[in-house]
Amino acid sequence: MSDLNTMSDCLKKLTQNITYDSCTPALRAKTGLETKAVIINRSDLDFTAITESGATVTNLSLMSGATGYSINWVKQLGNTASAYSVNDGLDTYNHSFICRVFGQSASDAEIIKELGEGEFLVVVETKFKGVDQKDAYKIFGLESGLKKSEGTFSSIENDGSYVFTLSSVEGFGESYPYKVYLETDYTTTKTKFDALFAS
Repeated sequence: MSDLNTMSDCLKKLTQNITYDSCTPALRAKTGLETKAVIINRSDLDFTAITESGATVTNLSLMSGATGYSINWVKQLGNTASAYSVNDGLDTYNHSFICRVFGQSASDAEIIKELGEGEFLVVVETKFKGVDQKDAYKIFGLESGLKKSEGTFSSIENDGSYVFTLSSVEGFGESYPYKVYLETDYTTTKTKFDALFAS
């Protein structure tokens, strides 16, 4: 068998119609996030417990004694994004989460420093919920993690807050533009999210 035939066996095919359903508002894309995310140290994830089926993640669990950390914002000052990246090997999606540290205390300076030194996963609730609210929560950075790629502070810009970006490291993207986090139903998922996934 030729190399060309071997390569074609590995290529995936489109398996669903791409539709616009004007009669089902729950299926139409919607901009924006709710006003909270949970940032998790990637080293605290219990990968032996986490279950993945395609783009859906269940049983997002942390190691014993670990917890996630909430970050809140107003209006649309928190944002997630995903960009397709063509590589020599596997093509990937580069994730990013942009938000702000709103204070200027010594404690805030410690947080900013920690954001620059760690590797993270971010879970957000989107304005888009989907049918039965099963697509409300999205995960960024599960496979390869996010690291701080940008951070700026100016006393006369952005109300004096520190604007930062957590991003996929170049060459270490993800296999999906985002993953949907769902524990049975919306209520169960929200309970775990609100509890910061504390073990």
